[in-house]
Amino acid sequence: MKNDIENDDGFCIKVYSPGNFIAKDITITAPIYIGTGPEFMATGGFSDEQIKTALLAIVGKEKPIDLKWKWAGAYWYLRWACSYPVDVKKFCEKIDSLRLNIEEKYRCDYRNIREIATLSFMNQDARKMDKVQYSKNDEQVFAECREIALKLGEELGKAYLPKI
Repeated sequence: MKNDIENDDGFCIKVYSPGNFIAKDITITAPIYIGTGPEFMATGGFSDEQIKTALLAIVGKEKPIDLKWKWAGAYWYLRWACSYPVDVKKFCEKIDSLRLNIEEKYRCDYRNIREIATLSFMNQDARKMDKVQYSKNDEQVFAECREIALKLGEELGKAYLPKI
C-alpha cells in the first residue's frame, strides 16, 4: 500500500491499495471529495444543487444577501472556494443557471456588483479571511462581504453533515 499525505492550507490524502483498506481513528474536519471529472473538481467538490441550497439559505428579506450589491460577497467566496468564474458577468450567468427561486429584487445582477468586484481584497482568497488585507476606504464593504462569505461557507459546510 502506498499513501501520500500533504498539507498546504488544506488536506489531501491519496491511498492506493490493492485490496481492502481500513482506517481507524481518523478525524477529518474538511470536506471529503469523492468523485472524478472536471465538473466535480471545478466546484470544489460541491454539486450545483448543494450550492443552490446554500445560496437559498442566505438570499432574501432579513438574510445576509438582502440587497443586490451584496452578491459581491457570494462572488468573492464562490470564486475562490468553488472555482466560479472570475468574470463578474459570467458569474452572474452561472448563478442564473442555478434557477434560484427568489424574488427579482434579490437576483444577482452584474451592474450591482461589478465595481465591488474590482476592489483589491477580492483578489485575495476568501477562505483565508484572517490574512485578507483591505484598504480603509473599503472597510465597510469588506465587513459586509466577509459576513456573507462566512455565512455561505457555513451553509456549504452543512452539505456534508449527515441528514437526520
